[in-house]
Amino acid sequence: HKLANFTLTCNLIILMMYFLATGTMTLHGMYSAVNSPVLLTMVGAFPLGEAIQSVGLDVWAGKTLITVFAPLGNFGCFLAIYLVCAVLSNLISNIAVIAMAAPVSVQMAAAQNVPLRAMVICTTLSTGAVFTFPIGNENNLMVVPLGKYGWGDFLKTGTMFQIIHCLG
Repeated sequence: HKLANFTLTCNLIILMMYFLATGTMTLHGMYSAVNSPVLLTMVGAFPLGEAIQSVGLDVWAGKTLITVFAPLGNFGCFLAIYLVCAVLSNLISNIAVIAMAAPVSVQMAAAQNVPLRAMVICTTLSTGAVFTFPIGNENNLMVVPLGKYGWGDFLKTGTMFQIIHCLG
């Protein structure tokens, strides 16, 4: 393909040059826009995903989830990855969950002949489904003090949203 050279990094550099050339952003503005904790989480999460692959944990986890959810067929694959990703995302960083779950999703898709694109979409959507606990997402944490919400509020309302999101 002619567009094969347009990687994410290449596109970001072009976008930054465009912003600088048009005066939309200054170099200082670009540096201050970088969210260091998120960047460090991303940088730390990718080696975790690679380690999961290198020790074969992705294959083992994929086979185990397929075995447990086998009675549900291909739907069971999607349900398994949704449940794992949604539960973990409510407790730890979404980025870390994606890094850990992506290799497992790939293994499950290959083993069950499920379209990889569909499994990746399910993995991505389920890691964003952070409705049940306040600690899984920065947005949840921001509304806790303002709305005087507690864990019980998130469990009552969030569990319903989590189920609706899963079935959707």
